[in-house]
Amino acid sequence: MYATYAEVFLDVAALVLPAIALRRLLLQKASFWGVRAGNLARLNLYFLSAVLFDILRSIGFEWAAYGLQASVALVFAVVGLMAGNLYFCPECNTLREAWSRLKSRTSLLLYEIIVFAWLGLNIFLPAWYLPYTIALLSAGAIYPTTLFLAAGKRAKPPHVKRAMATLSITWLFFVTLGTFLFALGAQPPVLPVSLPAAWELAFLVGSVLTIIKPGHRYLILHDSGRRAIAFLASTLKGLIDSGSKIIVSASSSGWLVGNLSQNEPRFEEWKKSGRLIVSQSEQDQDLPREGLSERLSFGPISKVYLKEIGQENLQGQIAPIDKETTDKYQGPAELFLLESSKAPRPQLTEFLRQNTGVELLNLSESTEPFSSLVNLDHQQIRGSVILFEYDSNSDYESAVDKFLAEGTSNAELCVLFTVKSSKLYRAIKGRRMIKIIAASSLLSAPDELPDGEMQIPDKELGLVARIVSDFLDNSKNSGASFVFDSITDLIRGERWEQVYEGIRQLIDLLTVPNATALFLANTNTMEPRFVGALRGLFAVQIRIDNYGLRAIKASTHQVAQ
Repeated sequence: MYATYAEVFLDVAALVLPAIALRRLLLQKASFWGVRAGNLARLNLYFLSAVLFDILRSIGFEWAAYGLQASVALVFAVVGLMAGNLYFCPECNTLREAWSRLKSRTSLLLYEIIVFAWLGLNIFLPAWYLPYTIALLSAGAIYPTTLFLAAGKRAKPPHVKRAMATLSITWLFFVTLGTFLFALGAQPPVLPVSLPAAWELAFLVGSVLTIIKPGHRYLILHDSGRRAIAFLASTLKGLIDSGSKIIVSASSSGWLVGNLSQNEPRFEEWKKSGRLIVSQSEQDQDLPREGLSERLSFGPISKVYLKEIGQENLQGQIAPIDKETTDKYQGPAELFLLESSKAPRPQLTEFLRQNTGVELLNLSESTEPFSSLVNLDHQQIRGSVILFEYDSNSDYESAVDKFLAEGTSNAELCVLFTVKSSKLYRAIKGRRMIKIIAASSLLSAPDELPDGEMQIPDKELGLVARIVSDFLDNSKNSGASFVFDSITDLIRGERWEQVYEGIRQLIDLLTVPNATALFLANTNTMEPRFVGALRGLFAVQIRIDNYGLRAIKASTHQVAQ
């Protein structure tokens, strides 16, 4: 009886961690049919089910042993699917999409067959329980662990490598422990704790993407308006979610902190958790010590310093903060906030000339270099999905440059999807405030260069859609502008009808109020039938040729919708 009470007590205690993890995943609206947070949600759910059945078995319900074994099989099955997804198709978004890619993988099918054969054979041939279970644990120790390690070796960012190493070590440890308990004749084991919640860190394309990069310095002009606050709130949220700590100078706390506390619901949570600190010092002397969560963090850690400066600070060079940079601790980023009325343009120009490492972002006034070309303003064109037709001899790069410059000046996240052989890539390369996603036939997995450029395999619509979705989620407050160059290199299709269908799916994804998108179509290289079909998808169409740039279809009513 005492042994039963002890077993029940341990089982009840084992419910706590997965219950907390499952609750947090549900609060974040994790889908059970997804393959990122969804795999974790299903894993915790099956673990909870296994523990509950074990409690029922411990208090005398013999039939609960079958429920326990079924739950354990589902745990092993989910971990195998998670490992296969990480290694073979990290760009997939849904369980259905992942399985359509993974069902042709013989190794994964064999692993899943072993798992469910173990379940069936234990039910119908219980006398052979021990050898079946050892076979299951052997497969569980080898296959998922091997894929976790292989995914880690392929990844280049150090924090992704650490996340993969942690997944492989954690899983291998628990399976090894389970094997030892089985050898002693113990009851069927269950996974003691859920895997780390750093699943998203294993995906390069799922990471928080922001234009503020560690080790870089930015001068942000503002007029204390709503646009500046919306941009800063969205940017700080992305930085904090990616593991950064924000240090706000006390001299800037009046305007900035006051507005953030009113416009950002998580502001007080950030302060309590130490993710946002109002510092009385320019240095780190008064900052709290590194917490346990930071020491155990799988992701890179960086500090972001925010300071309001005045006209007197525009004289001479700004001394950088001298901080050691390692794989885990990245160089700090610095954001200097300057009210536009206190920045005479000649002095500002000289300041930027002397401080070449400082990037300027103007949030003080809305500029419309692109919208004005088609006799519209930025608010009218915002939220539109635009077809931009051009021929090879036209100066379309200049028009696209104006589109991206307008997005940047309106505090929007700007993204260019292209290929390295494109003239547009060469024209935009080096603009740090624009995120470049370059497709390549030489890659099999996403990769990120030191300058922030992301490289992806070509003709992977699912990966492009995943990246677009992440950008949209990360820019709900500030907005985002997208340019799709070389669309036939982004979407797989032997016939133009297949590319057409892929573009239609992207348009459906981008039809949201905070996104503006420009799809480029070269009329010299595309089939006339294809171009004609494309025109039916877009409510806004512009064209540049020998007659210049003009709107073909762009009424104010259509754009506003």
